[in-house]
Formats: sequence, C-alpha cells, structure tokens
Amino acid sequence: MSNIHLPKEQQTAYQRWEMAALFSETAPPSAKSEEKNPSLAAEKLSLMLESNRKEAYQKGRQEGWQQGLEEGLQKGFQAGLHQAQEEAAVSERKFLALSSAFQEALRLADEKIANDLLKLALDIAKSMLKTTLCIDTTKIIPIVKDAIHHLPSVQQPARLMLHPDDAITVREHIGEELREEGWHIVEDAHVEAGGCMIETASNQIDASNATRWKRLSKALGQPGEWDDESSDEQAA
Repeated sequence: MSNIHLPKEQQTAYQRWEMAALFSETAPPSAKSEEKNPSLAAEKLSLMLESNRKEAYQKGRQEGWQQGLEEGLQKGFQAGLHQAQEEAAVSERKFLALSSAFQEALRLADEKIANDLLKLALDIAKSMLKTTLCIDTTKIIPIVKDAIHHLPSVQQPARLMLHPDDAITVREHIGEELREEGWHIVEDAHVEAGGCMIETASNQIDASNATRWKRLSKALGQPGEWDDESSDEQAA
C-alpha cells in the first residue's frame, strides 16, 4: 500500500486519539436545544405532566362512573324490589278483604234468599189452609181434639167456643163424646172458622187460627200474621 501524503496546509493540528471516542454518542439536536433552553424543557415536562394528569383523571372518572352506575343499579333494583313487595302485600290484603266481603255478601244473600223462600212458602201454606178450612169444615175436628188433649185435666165448667158453622160440624161428628166428658159447645161468631177457644175453671187455651199461625211462624223464625192481607194477595 502506498503512503498518502497530504500537503502541510491541509493537515490539522495534532489531536490525541482515544478509544472511548469510538463509543461516544452524539446527543440529539433536541436535547442540545433543551440544554441550551431550560424553559423549553420545563414547558415540555409540564405538558407531559398535564397529559398524564388528564389521562389519570379520565380513567378515574370512567372507573368511578362505572362503579357508581353499578351501585346505583343495585340500589335501584333493591328499592324497586322492596316497593314491589310492599305493593304486592297491600294488594294481597285488599284482595283478602274483598274476598271476605264477597263471601259475607254471598252468605247474607243466601240467608235472605232462604228467608224469602221460607216466607213465600208460609204465605202459600196459609192461603191454602184458609181455603181448605172454608171448603172442608171437618178440618176443625182434629184441631178441637188437639186443643183438649193439651189440657192437664177437664174441670167444670168446660166450654168449647166455635164459629157457628164449625159448631154444627163438631156436634155432628164428636158432639156426643164431648157431652159425656162434660163439654159445653158455645157458638161464637167472633171465633174465626177453623179455630176454637177453650175455657175451664182453671185453664184457657187459644187455638184460634191467628194464634196457632203466629206460633208456627215464630218457630220457623219468620214473623207473620194470620190476617196479613198483603201476604195472602202475593201468595194468590
């Protein structure tokens, strides 16, 4: 290899060569600028810190919003569930009260219907009985016998008061028997046909139609009068 000789005027001053120079790095221009301008470096650092702060703020805000949303949904669900349970309990109580009132109304309606039917049946029976007593005068005979049967004893004077038409029938059928027992038949127009009145020295028996009907109605729990014309008209 031939030696290269540079002219003297092109040669530089002697500079010592060091191995470390091979591994040295050249600083970037921006770093050199920052070294030369500290305010620029501070501004850049401030911008970086502000960016990090905003990023952390947004991240924290998002996480907080998500957590708050979940907690709010959970609380809202619990509150809604509690309210729904309370409303269901109120509705159940109202339903039970309504059901109880309905059952009571049905019971009262059944009682009223039963009472009305019984009253109607009694009215019909009374109308039929009145008609029967007018048509068949012999119906007075078992009534007289039943009234006498309820006496503990027959003490004189013993009087049997009957409607004039019934008196004729009684004399024809059991007149002799009554005379033997000491009974005196008295015709009384105030006694309605189909009934009788008994008087002895110590007892009185009212076997009139009105009294016997009143006892029957009372036993059935139905107030009723024998001479209730409105009931007779309805039954007819």
